[in-house]
Amino acid sequence: MSPILTEQQRLRERSIVIALTLDAVMIAAYTIGAILAGSLTMLAELIRGVLMTIIEIAALMVMRRIHRGGTAVFEFGSGKLEQLVNLLIAGGLLGGALWIAIDVVKLVSSGEEHGSPAGFALAAFVTAINTYVNVLAWDGVRRAARGGGSLIMQGQLQSRVVKLVSSSCVVITLTIAALASDGVVIMWADAIGALLVCGFIVHSALDMIKSGLPDLVDLAVNEECQAAITRMLVKHFDNYDQLGHVRTRRAGDLVHVEIALGFRPDLTIGEVNARIDAMKVHLQQEVGHADISILAVSG
Repeated sequence: MSPILTEQQRLRERSIVIALTLDAVMIAAYTIGAILAGSLTMLAELIRGVLMTIIEIAALMVMRRIHRGGTAVFEFGSGKLEQLVNLLIAGGLLGGALWIAIDVVKLVSSGEEHGSPAGFALAAFVTAINTYVNVLAWDGVRRAARGGGSLIMQGQLQSRVVKLVSSSCVVITLTIAALASDGVVIMWADAIGALLVCGFIVHSALDMIKSGLPDLVDLAVNEECQAAITRMLVKHFDNYDQLGHVRTRRAGDLVHVEIALGFRPDLTIGEVNARIDAMKVHLQQEVGHADISILAVSG
């Protein structure tokens, strides 16, 4: 039996589907515009758009599996899977940026005129429409991402910000190229626009890698969490008889804590469980978003 989705889960999936549908329409328009205008900036946006759309479709598929319990086999939750999707998005962004940068170098090195004012006017018109579409898509994803909790949604929101900022810069540079009559000005306006797109892409990708890579390599939980565990153990020192192992790990934005404690043999199971519950409540209040497990072990 399929699980019943919450309203927030439905909203998140719907926001991404709508955004991807709008992207597909604009990719078709960009393809036509890039061919007719011969604009490197527009080609750069097209490459970025295609790469990100493919990866975002994969992210949507992962999100749907998470919402429907398809990742229950992962013992520590789906946090790492979500971070992996974010890193794939970042990798696609960096690959697209490298491709664009190489083309810019070739264009500037050749010094050849390309495109025409009429072609760039068409390109500017298409990108202006795309900017408006990106505003709508960004706003939908932003509202769906409220409340946090989903790394995929945060990655989607980050990619939408990149698209919006990139398209805004592209509109400006293509408008300059459309109004210019000098071939050199047109060439440099197009090249600068493409480099601006590269800059925003690289900055966003590095941010996503910086936030996602530590979890994939099992970076230890922060000092605040470790200090909270120590404070809890000290405060409840009289409630247990022996301290065993203390294990912590992160899975996305969720902290997993496992503590093994020994208790006096004269305590009943109910008394032991009551003490464990009290310690869990204390630690949950300090750590926040965490999966806490306290095991009763023999001495």
